[in-house]
Amino acid sequence: MKSRYKTIGILGGMGPEATADLYMKIIRSFQVKFGAKYDSDFPPIVVYSLPLPDVVEEKGTEQKIIEALVFGVRKLQQAGVDFIVIPCNTVHIWMKEMRESVQIPILSIAEEVCRFLKSKSYTKVGLLSTGLTNRKRVFDRECEESNVELLKTTEAEQQKVTQIIMAVLEGKVPDKEELQLIFTRFSRQKAQAIILGCTDLPLIVTQDDSDIEIIDTTQVLAKAAVRECQQNLFKQTSNDDK
Repeated sequence: MKSRYKTIGILGGMGPEATADLYMKIIRSFQVKFGAKYDSDFPPIVVYSLPLPDVVEEKGTEQKIIEALVFGVRKLQQAGVDFIVIPCNTVHIWMKEMRESVQIPILSIAEEVCRFLKSKSYTKVGLLSTGLTNRKRVFDRECEESNVELLKTTEAEQQKVTQIIMAVLEGKVPDKEELQLIFTRFSRQKAQAIILGCTDLPLIVTQDDSDIEIIDTTQVLAKAAVRECQQNLFKQTSNDDK
């Protein structure tokens, strides 16, 4: 049966719970924004959970990671999705390789988050992420183009953040005190918001944990997916009415 919405492809498994979180945030967005109630009110979604070599503690080789990511996006393209979203900030390091390997759009968390920052006129934000996302400057270029100053973690803070992310991946509930200390430092440095630049962090961090805005990158990506999958909705509806 043909849907009035584009088919969303989710390249997940990085981590698995973050993938489920994105799926549910897309569903919730349809319920809130469009009053979705019946199964037919929701978009078609294909999820491929990719067993990727580790990028948090950096145990996988870059070549193996790229090969796995390219395999994953091609698999989704073969499944007939119209576009792809990836609920993992770190693998956006290899966005170029992924985009060049398929003929369908792949939405970027970094691009979507910086679009959001620009809409809010933010000029200084903090970033919590994996060490690899930090070092490989996943958010830096887009932030610089939007004239947004990016505050990052120190080496000692990054070690704590990595430990917390790994605890989440193991299904544990970590102590958030170390994160809150980083939030406080960012706040003292006049950050207007904090980017949760790892999709495992929104699983444990809420707005109640900070006195400045928390930017959930999974939620930003979910809204972008909803926007993308309905772009042809009105045109298609109009044609169907003829």
